[in-house]
Amino acid sequence: MGIAGDAHHLGNVLQQVVGQTATPCNLKAKHNKWKKGSFKIMNIEPSSETKQTSGFIQTFKSLSDPNFRTLWLGMFFTVASMQINVVTRSWIAYDLSGSALMLGVVAIARGLPQIILSPIGGVIADRFDKRKVLMIAQSILLVLALFNAILVHTNLIQIWHLVVIGIFQGAVFPFTMPTRQALIPLLVGKDNLPNALAMDSAGRNLNRVLAPSMAGVLITWCPTIAFYTVAAFYLISILTMTKLPSVKATVDSTQNPMQQMLYGFSYIIENRRLLIFIGMGFLAVTLGMPYQQMLAFFQDDVLHAGPEVLGFMYTAVGVGALFGSLFVVYRSGDPRRQGYQLIAGVCFGALLIPFALSGNLVFSLTCLVLIGFSNEVFMTVNHMMVILNTDEHLYGRVMGTYGMTLSLMPIATLPMGYFVDKIGGSTIAGAGFLLAVTVLILSSIRIQGANSGGVLKYVP
Repeated sequence: MGIAGDAHHLGNVLQQVVGQTATPCNLKAKHNKWKKGSFKIMNIEPSSETKQTSGFIQTFKSLSDPNFRTLWLGMFFTVASMQINVVTRSWIAYDLSGSALMLGVVAIARGLPQIILSPIGGVIADRFDKRKVLMIAQSILLVLALFNAILVHTNLIQIWHLVVIGIFQGAVFPFTMPTRQALIPLLVGKDNLPNALAMDSAGRNLNRVLAPSMAGVLITWCPTIAFYTVAAFYLISILTMTKLPSVKATVDSTQNPMQQMLYGFSYIIENRRLLIFIGMGFLAVTLGMPYQQMLAFFQDDVLHAGPEVLGFMYTAVGVGALFGSLFVVYRSGDPRRQGYQLIAGVCFGALLIPFALSGNLVFSLTCLVLIGFSNEVFMTVNHMMVILNTDEHLYGRVMGTYGMTLSLMPIATLPMGYFVDKIGGSTIAGAGFLLAVTVLILSSIRIQGANSGGVLKYVP
């Protein structure tokens, strides 16, 4: 047959095996060995073009799972509701009071119940059907959103209404986040888990680009419509969740729930690596992320801009966060991701300094894009490492505890708002400096612990 004929025959065989075109032109062969008209090719590698195509597909591989796609779509509308709600509540709270401290009061009303109930929400996520838990929780959030919209529509809304509604919302949120996060690995499995978590983050951040802009436009046009939109998106999310399969409990629901919760706490304490990752999330939430609740202050008192600019500011953060999450999606299998996390954490804190001291709109928006990028890379990788270091039957309880750290952002907003009122935007700059330094310290402790064998369990 000859050399050319053998090569063509090999290409046909490979095409039948892998289901794609494979010709001698797109294969690189190393260590060719020829014997009497036949040949043996060793270490066959795809061409650079094939690698690029495969890499692009691998970037979104978790979305090939229909159940995860359904969960992702439902999550998309849920987060859209939450993002629009954050912007509209912050705007109306500042419009009613003119005080950054009141922004903190409204935020803490939602955050305090989350801190108390997050561990309980984690236990519920492990003990019951996760789909039913999500649908019940989001139905309650729908009712609360409708009530809020009606108060705005009838011009009866007051600060104390926002506080009370925030308390009820804060009591429901702990049953959504840990349940959804515990559901992801059960749908996609361990192999696709890093990619699925990064895709979950990308979906949330796509909303951070789209939803705040929508909120800003709706507030400028008709604030009432903005509040009704929150309820409408919750309804769409609930309808989407009906297509998810039921997921059985991962622990025995007849056991004592208090003992199960305490076991979750002891599991975290004994896992040094897991404890450090949760601690790093705590730092970012308490020192770095409260700036988001203060954007209404910077928009009005520092930049002296209209309410539509507030939407642009949230959008700038969302654009950066979207690119940050896409970066993590693409690098989800990279063993150097913890190095990316360290760099991103330091940059997150450091970038808050020039933003807080800026009075220029364009420069501030640029800083917010970079802040959003670094914040998202840091938090997404951190979230990924928390789940990867957790046993399957403890997903809910660990994510419930981790959710407590996220719930601290509204709590941290209260003292931050007080000092912003008294001192000004430089308060955010000081918090950013502390964040950068403490991330470096915790990262060095984690590295020393790994080198000394102080990690109880690690799943790379």
